[in-house]
Amino acid sequence: MSRPKILIVGAGAVGLAQGYHLSFGADITYLVRPGRKPAFLPSKRLYDYKANALRTFESYRVIESPEEVSSETFLCVFDTLDGSTARSDSGRATISAVGNLIRDHADTFVVFDAVGLDMKEYYASTMGISMDRLLLGASMLAHQPTDKISKPPAANQDQTSQADMFFAYLAGNAGMMLSKSNPAYANVFKNVYAKNPTLSVSFLPPINEEMVVTTIIVMMVGWHTHGWGALQGFINDSDTWPLMVRAQKEILSLPRYGWIGYILSFIMGSWSTAKLHTTLDTQALPLLSHEFNKFHHGAKVLQQDFALLQDLVEQGEKEKHSMPAVKQLIQAAEKIKADK
Repeated sequence: MSRPKILIVGAGAVGLAQGYHLSFGADITYLVRPGRKPAFLPSKRLYDYKANALRTFESYRVIESPEEVSSETFLCVFDTLDGSTARSDSGRATISAVGNLIRDHADTFVVFDAVGLDMKEYYASTMGISMDRLLLGASMLAHQPTDKISKPPAANQDQTSQADMFFAYLAGNAGMMLSKSNPAYANVFKNVYAKNPTLSVSFLPPINEEMVVTTIIVMMVGWHTHGWGALQGFINDSDTWPLMVRAQKEILSLPRYGWIGYILSFIMGSWSTAKLHTTLDTQALPLLSHEFNKFHHGAKVLQQDFALLQDLVEQGEKEKHSMPAVKQLIQAAEKIKADK
């Protein structure tokens, strides 16, 4: 029986980390920008923080246009574009071209991890497919080599110096947290992922996916305002932490998130929010999450995070929902320079 095929849009840190683990159960193809193919040809070396080990990934191919595989059928597409890139002119063109590739293959589904309001609707309309073929995925932590993220004291320095990228998986050895908005597709993806010997797929809570994402983003913007120190220092910040918690409450209670969001706006107070993120912080070890988040949310996607919160404020104003804490948090965060 032939192996399923998976198309991954983007061969950055997330794409490589996920592709490596998916390659145990599927044939992996990467779609990269024209002219970038030579940079992504195999093999690549991936440093596993948890195992303190170097993984070699060489069983994949790279293409620069969906037309190169127009005669093939893919089990699914994993799109790694961030929200800002996905909505750019080039991102829209890429997503549209992939839509042309899979549209008539009714069983091909799409996993995406782009952040932004109404992102699933955007992908569906741009690709020309129904929303039930789209699943939101939250990836393990992955990054390119950088001196901005400390290597663990016990790390094999020879191995880390050879790595093309680094990854740390999530709680319960989860490499991906996936929406179950379409349980059949979610289980298919999980079963393919399970072919690798170490990691698995876990499922996001059965609540509004976008709401889950926005609570993470407001936390990241608050952390940026604090200055990206270790998490406990942020929690102890008597100015920024309470402001972030109030902003989170305003977001959760937006009418777009319904009665579940309204209830969570009371549940997710200071203690429960601190407990959640302290758990996540511990689970990331030996990767230091405040350094990783500074590298990612304090630079690469910082403006995207600001834009998401501003979009939420505009939504609130349309619905006569007051959001003074979110506005104050944005203003405070914008005064802090992005990490270069």
